[in-house]
Parts: sequence; structure tokens; C-alpha cells
Amino acid sequence: MTIFLRTSRKCLTRQVDKRTLEKYQNEAREKSRESWYLSWALDTNEEEREKRKTIEGGRAWFETEKKHFIILDAPGHKCFVPNMIGGAAQADIAILVISTRKGEFETGFGRGEQT
Repeated sequence: MTIFLRTSRKCLTRQVDKRTLEKYQNEAREKSRESWYLSWALDTNEEEREKRKTIEGGRAWFETEKKHFIILDAPGHKCFVPNMIGGAAQADIAILVISTRKGEFETGFGRGEQT
């Protein structure tokens, strides 16, 4: 996960100028969501930022000398499964990110939940 985060941070800092990242950081701080500012580069609509949920797929890219990579940010919430399938269908590989907040992952196994 650390490698992915470092790679995506590099990707975002190459694709989004420093001034815009600082703007996202300030906006996130104002909403008491400081740690979420990098996600705002892909979660561009206000509803996604307010609800802290990806609704529409996001896209960013970065390149090495030999390869071109595209990062697709697909929704994970059960209400947006069709959007997630659309994003996942475009990918060659995937990284599943699971919350480590106490009880959050386990809650998904309850009746009517999505895990």
C-alpha cells in the first residue's frame, strides 16, 4: 500500500500543479478532512467531497521512461456498483483498498451490508 500511495502522490503532484494541491489542502482543512485532500484531485464534484464517497469514476495518469500508467478511481459504495463495474472493466490490474478504521470493515458483513 505504501508503494501505491507514494506512486499516486507522485502521479498527482505531476498532474496537478502545486497551487491546486495547496487549494485542495486548504479546502479539506476547512471541512475538517485534512487527510482527504489528495482524493480531491480525482473526486471533483462537491457531493463526493461532502459524503467522502467516490460516485463517478476518476482518472489520472503518470509515465515512466518505458510505460504509461492510468489510475482509475472507482466507487466502492454499494449504491454505486454500476459505476464501479464501469471503472473496473477498464483496468488490467486492481488494488483493493480496505478501511482499517476499527469496526468499519466488519460492519460490512452485517445484514444488508455490502462486504
